[in-house]
Amino acid sequence: MKKELSLKGMLMGAVLATAVSMPAMAEVTESTPGAIKGVDLMAAWVGAGAPNGAFSYKDMSGNSTSASFDADILPLFTKDDIWGDDTASCASCHSGNTEESLHEMDLTSYAGIMLGGDVLAKPPGVPLFGQSKIGATDYDWGHSKMKERLRNNRMPPNVEFDITEENRDGPCKVNADKGCEVGMMAEWVGAGAKDDASFKANILPMFTQDDYWGEDTASCASCHSGNTEESLHEMDLTSYAGIMLGGDVLAKPPGVPLFGQSTIGGTDYDWGHSKMKGRLRNNRMPPNVEFDITEENRDGQIVAHGSR
Repeated sequence: MKKELSLKGMLMGAVLATAVSMPAMAEVTESTPGAIKGVDLMAAWVGAGAPNGAFSYKDMSGNSTSASFDADILPLFTKDDIWGDDTASCASCHSGNTEESLHEMDLTSYAGIMLGGDVLAKPPGVPLFGQSKIGATDYDWGHSKMKERLRNNRMPPNVEFDITEENRDGPCKVNADKGCEVGMMAEWVGAGAKDDASFKANILPMFTQDDYWGEDTASCASCHSGNTEESLHEMDLTSYAGIMLGGDVLAKPPGVPLFGQSTIGGTDYDWGHSKMKGRLRNNRMPPNVEFDITEENRDGQIVAHGSR
């Protein structure tokens, strides 16, 4: 017995000594070999054909870097804090193709990720990387759901994250039986998005009133006040004319449509695929990513081979 206890003590001592002497993991910086922002890394992987194996990318120093799905991409889904301090892993909420897993999505493995979301509700699933269908390889990162969810902040800032998704269509102070506030905007767009009495009474206040979308939320127009460089995304949400000019009016003239039109001035509205619907309804993932008005964190944290 004494010999057994002594052996256990020696093993425990060795473990503790190793833990004490083990150096802390160095923080990944721009100069770290292999350093890249998380969204850019995923874009490089998708651009390489989203392989379940090796690929390469250019790090922030311009060096070609060898990578693999298991070492570099999977940790973006399975590690806590990889997208920011106090952020849970994606897989903690999306753990299987079951009703208990949010959006019936499995982000724990390559096979699960490639099955996409809503696997039971919309079989065989909704693609995450811009493919035309599950199993296809016509990836389109620029128009993918994954890029949108990782980069785009829900608007306006400070809308509370509700894991039940009860508030996705707004606070439901109006139009509760027809999709709440977001449903009301959808109806207006579906009727031709006209500058009429309905716009003035029901739609314009959605952009100009503080606390409209929830407690402690600023009005949209407080940040998007004109087609100037000082106004975020050079966007004017103070009037009908400004709203219809869309965003990035100076950077991408004549502007980027907000309601799914093919061009500014077009009337081929498509609310279901519109930027406005996405920004009002979709939470940025994972929850608790800090809102940064400078947008410095839109492409995620600097990572290297599963660490940040």
